[in-house]
Parts: sequence; C-alpha cells; structure tokens
Amino acid sequence: MLRNMLLVTYRNLIKNKFYTFINVAGLALGIAAFVLISAYVHFEKSYDHMNADADNIYRVESQFYKGDVLNDSWATSTNGYATAMKANFPEIASFTRINWNNSERVVRYQNIKYREEHVCFADTNFFKFFTYKLIKGDASTVLNRPNTIAISQSSALKFFGNADPMGKFVDVTNYNGTFHCMVTGVFADVPPNTTIKFSFLISWDTQPRFLKDFWYIHESYTFVKLKPNTNIAAVEAKFPALAERYKTAQSLKDLKWAIRLIPLTSIHLNPAKPYEIETKGNALAVSFLNIMAFVILIIACVNYINLATTKAADRAREIGIRKVNGARIGQLLAQFLIESGIINLAALVIAIVIVNVSVYYLPSFTGKSATESLLFDLPLYLQTGAVLLAVMFLSGFYPALVLANVNPVRVLKGRYTFSKGGIILRKGMVAFQFTASLLLIAGTIAIYRQLHYMNNVDTGINMDQTLVLKAPVSTDNYASKLSSFKADVKNINGVKNITGSAAVPGKEVGGFSADRRFGASKAEERLYELQRVDFDFINAYDLKVIAGRAFDASRPSDSTGVVLNEAAVKQFGFASVNDAVGKKVWLETLDKKPNEVIGVVKNYHQQSLQRNYTPVILFMDPKLGWVGINYYSIKTSTNNNRQIVDEVKSIWNRYFPESSFDFFFLDDFYNQQYQQETQFGGTFMLFSVLAIIIACMGLFGLTAYNTSRRTKEIGVRKVLGASVQSIVSILTWDIIRLILVCSLIAIPLAFVLVNQWLNGYAFRVQLSLWQFILPILTLILLTLATISYLTVKAAMSNPARTLKDE
Repeated sequence: MLRNMLLVTYRNLIKNKFYTFINVAGLALGIAAFVLISAYVHFEKSYDHMNADADNIYRVESQFYKGDVLNDSWATSTNGYATAMKANFPEIASFTRINWNNSERVVRYQNIKYREEHVCFADTNFFKFFTYKLIKGDASTVLNRPNTIAISQSSALKFFGNADPMGKFVDVTNYNGTFHCMVTGVFADVPPNTTIKFSFLISWDTQPRFLKDFWYIHESYTFVKLKPNTNIAAVEAKFPALAERYKTAQSLKDLKWAIRLIPLTSIHLNPAKPYEIETKGNALAVSFLNIMAFVILIIACVNYINLATTKAADRAREIGIRKVNGARIGQLLAQFLIESGIINLAALVIAIVIVNVSVYYLPSFTGKSATESLLFDLPLYLQTGAVLLAVMFLSGFYPALVLANVNPVRVLKGRYTFSKGGIILRKGMVAFQFTASLLLIAGTIAIYRQLHYMNNVDTGINMDQTLVLKAPVSTDNYASKLSSFKADVKNINGVKNITGSAAVPGKEVGGFSADRRFGASKAEERLYELQRVDFDFINAYDLKVIAGRAFDASRPSDSTGVVLNEAAVKQFGFASVNDAVGKKVWLETLDKKPNEVIGVVKNYHQQSLQRNYTPVILFMDPKLGWVGINYYSIKTSTNNNRQIVDEVKSIWNRYFPESSFDFFFLDDFYNQQYQQETQFGGTFMLFSVLAIIIACMGLFGLTAYNTSRRTKEIGVRKVLGASVQSIVSILTWDIIRLILVCSLIAIPLAFVLVNQWLNGYAFRVQLSLWQFILPILTLILLTLATISYLTVKAAMSNPARTLKDE
C-alpha cells in the first residue's frame, strides 16, 4: 500500500512539474526566511539568560523627581545604593556592582600596550553573583584584595601569548593615574548576548576609599537578587525615604531620589537611557520582525493550500474511481498527506541549504552573532522544528481533507464544482496575502524614508574631514606635552585645526551636574550635561553662535565663562537667548563663585535622532577637573588621510610613548549609532521583498491554473467579438478588486504601525498620503506584471484551437 502511494505521489509530482516547483520553491523560501528571522529574534530575546538566577536579578536604576514630575531617569546608580539597600531592606538577598567610571584605559604589560574599552571595577562576589565562567582563579577570592585584576581569555592571549598570566602584573592607566595590578583570574570571553560588556575587572577595593560607597557619582551598575515572593513595587517605594538619610550634600537635595528595579533579562530591549553602556536593542523592531517571520511562513503555506485545493478538480475523477473501488477516507487522507509531506520535506531540505548559505552571506542583515547562533542553539532548533512540523501538517491536512471528501457520484457524472465555502476560503487566503504585502510595502517605504532622513539631516555640527584621537594617558608634564603636541600637529600640511573635548558627536556628553541660575534657590537646581572644551571647539566644529560669542583665547577671562545651547537656556529659565548672555549661573562644586554666560549656540545633534536635544553647558573652568578632555579632534583640508595619520602618529610617539595611539574618523563613528536601525531596515526590506516574491509565485500559479480552466470561455468570447483588452480586463479585474478591498484594511493598520515605530524617534519624518497610496499602486503593478503574460497569452489564443473539441 505504501509503495503504491509513493508511486502515485511521484507520478503526480512529475506530471505537474510547474506547480510542484512553485510549491517547493515557495515553501523553501518561506521556511528559510522564518528560520533566519527567528534566529535574530531569538538572539535579541536571549540577552543575559545564561545567568543561573537571571529571572531573579534586577538592575537598580536612578530616578529624580521634582514633586510628582520625573526630571531624569538613568540606567546607573551610585556606589552607595547597594550597601544602604542591603543594610535596610530585608528583601535584598545579595548585590554586586560594576563601576564604569572612566572605563576606557590603556593596559600595559612590559612593552605590549593596548587601549581597552571596558576596564571596570567589580565587587568581590561578581563571579559568584553572575554565571560568567572563570577559567583560572577562584570565584570567591579572585577579586578580594586591592590591586588585583581578572582578565578575559582573549586578553590573556593578546598580552601574554601562551604564557600563564596568573601572578603577573599589568599597569592600568588613564589620564588620572595608574593602577599596578596582579592578575588573579582569567575568565571566558563574555558572550555577545550579554548587556554587561567587560574585558578586565579590577577589584572593588582598588578604588580610592571615598568612592567605594559614595552617593554622588552615578556611574555604576548595581544588581540585586531578591528573596522569593518579594513585592518589587514595595521595595521601590521604600527607597526615597532611605535616600533622605544618605544624600547629605546640597547637590540635588531638593529632588526626590527614587529607583526602578529592572529585570536583568529585560534590559537589552528596554529604551536607552543616559549613562547606558551597551548598545540597546529595539523591542518594537524585534516584535515586527517576529510577526514578519510568521507572515512569510503563512504566505508560503497559503500558496500551497490554494494551489492544492484549486487543483482538486483535476484529481476529482481519480478520487471518485478510488472511492468506487472501496478506498476509505483514511487511505485517501494518507495519500494526500504523504504528497504534502514529500513536498514539505523537499522544501525543508532546500531551506536548510539556503539557511546555511545565508549564515555566511547575510550577517549584515540579521547580525553575525544571530546567524551563528543557528549552528549551536538547541532550543532554537526545537522551537523551529515544532513550528515547521505544525506547518507541514496543517498545510497538507486541509487540501487532503478537501480532496478526500469528493462525492464520487457527482465526479463521475462530470459535475464536480468547487463549494461556495471553499471559494470564499481561497479568496480569503489570497486577501490575506495581499493585505500582508500592502503592510510590508508600506513599512518598507517608511523605514527607507526615516533612514534616509537620519543619514541626510543637518546635525548642526560639522563632522566632515575630522580625525579623532583618544586622549593620552597620564604622564609627566602632561599639560606641557599636550600643548607642544597640539602645536606640532597644527603645523602638519593639510591640518586646519585641533581641538579637545570631553565628548565628540556620537557619544553621550555624560558629565551631569546639578546647576541653577545665579541668585536662584536650591529648589531650582536641574541636571545639565557638562562638555569640557577648549578655545577652538566651537569654531572647529562650526557650531552656530546665535547670541553672545564663542570662547576667545585673547580674553583670558573666557576660561571661566560658559556657553549654553538653546535647551540649556530654556531649562535655566532665561527669557531668551539674548537675555542669557551676561547672566551668571551656579555650577555644581563651584558654589563660591558663579560663572558668566558669554554665548549661546544653536541646538545640535550630539547623538542620534532617537534622542531629543539635551541641556548642555560648554565650559573650560579648570576648577571642574572631574570632567576631563577625552578626545582631540583634528580638522583637515585634504583627502590624504593616511599621510596625516602617519605624521600625527610620529608626533604622538615622541610625546606619549607610554600611551597607545588610537584614532577614528568622526563621520564613521557617528553613523555607528544608526547601525541597528540600518540593520533592521535592511532586514525588513530584504524579507519584505522575499514575502512579496513568494506571494507573486503563488498568484502566478493560481492564475495559470484558473486561466487554463477558462480557455473555452475565452474562445467563446473571442468568437462573439470580444477584444483582447476586454478579455484581459475580465481576467484581472477580480484580483485588482480584491487588492482595493484589502487596502481598506491594510492602509489604516499600516498607518498605526508605522506611526508607532516612528514615535521611537525624537526627530522623524512626517507621514504623507502618497506613502500609503504608493503601496496600492505598487501591488497592482506587481500583480499585473505577474499575471500579464498568462492573461495576454490566453486572450490572444486562437479560438479555433480551444473550441475544436466542443
């Protein structure tokens, strides 16, 4: 029996090669797309799940309220939060901290030196609190002494080669000074799907004593484990009263200090906040892609179901004869399920090949880490396998049920017709394809417009021809060497200017301080971002001065003046930008002497368009030494960048031999902020096109079959004088009408979804009517292009050939 079923299946598939190809190709592409998108979605949702107690770990985030109004919300907390909460809140089972303050440092071992981005201070229990694997060292003691350090496996190889790093000493330096640390542990490189990025961990007790539990620097991540059945909201509600006992200084004293406990596994897909170290994911984008994966798979299944049920008339006589000869429903179902299974299995094999090829050729769309996870992620395999088994069964069961229930008497009399319910169901499935296609086209247009806008908007700051150097680390005669270095760089042919700053465009300013107008009460203090600059910064970056003046080296008093942006003017409460000039402001830690506002610059985009303008104070006052110069920007007038880099490096090595030479080009650095948006946009567009291709393949097959069944009707119409145009319009009008009906559902839904996605940007394109009309016209044109060959060929056929058998 099985051999006979397989033989019949083989003959049927070979007999209908065209429809077999469409079914297998459509399902293969649908399955491959589903697997690839699912890998990306699964990877984005898997962040930090590798930790054993991940579901019970929370990050303590800082919030500041003025009355009931939330003024600021940061991802970080102070070092003092954790110890105070553990001592006063019985709900806290344990805590650990990792301090990101000035985490970019030069690490040196003998003559080997590299600038490392993530050199952090970590609590003694860090490796017991989290499940990061220690290859060498004891998790209980690895960080329990001052001046000890744990390093990653790749860092050990980079600095020590094949030698054992344990017990050896490295120098860890930034512009503030050097720590001489002994290596007491080596840990496995942290996985890509973790929000906590680090390559070197220095023991917590290595920090200056006053910083260990300090309440006025919010630059640490604090993590807590809660006891079972803890009420999260109750813990958060108790914190403001606790903070009143510890925030004894005047800074932000009139604000209510609060916290939010954010689940560790939710951090990656939560919106980005100030002081956030990691690159955040986008929860809405992940949800859209997850839906898209199922939409593509459903479109592929709809194609198969539509073609299989539409061709029921061709199989009806075969089924009628089988039933007359005693075939049971179960046997017929088995026959058609075997056919469906073979088609799905062939599609699955091809899909696996496509996926394995795509792992190497599509990482720019779906992400290298996400595509590589396909090769090693067993839960993803099980999840995907379960979905595909369900697809194989469902896509085969309905056509099999339709065919198996054919009435043999009606069939053998030549009266087989499609039921009204079956026709409605098929049109409904085609309508689903059209609706999904309209949504995808509308989404693609919106994403393209926003990406184009972000890449071409006037940022208000000139980033062209800018080479950025990371500041040298601490050395003797630091200020003198810097001055000589800058003078020598300015003399290089092709260099227009060099300027120093705490941050460059594309990087958060980060130096927050509580400031107010001169003469205002402490209650009016608000948080501002402090951007340390030098005399050349405003001119070098072409910031537009709209009131007052820029810093002027010929005016020594300007070194204690400040320049505000428009957002800072508004927050200080000045009546206008002109009103601000000449007024004075109190800056945190400088309360004995206010600073004069000498100018105002137009708002500019320090970071991506997802963020609104923030209040920024440009200053040079040496008394604010806790905000340092981290970057030196070199403005050039030549495209010969390689030569300039070589000359700058030669000068650098003369003055700063103990510091690594690290540089980047500012336009590339700034555009990295949009890497995730670009990746999402590329992925969405790629798979939107794929979904539409799959839908068009099914439409082509369906049209081919329906046209072949109407050849005699077409012949009769031609004999009666119908023109080619009228016949083509008859064959296509039903489909175009269906598209227009679907647009009534798709376009309002597209408007809501697109608007929701764009709301994630502080600066965004405005929705236009044309971008919702264009998808309709595009789909109509694609549909006509898909079926035009078949319809025109049928309309131009010779009626004598089609009617000769009547």
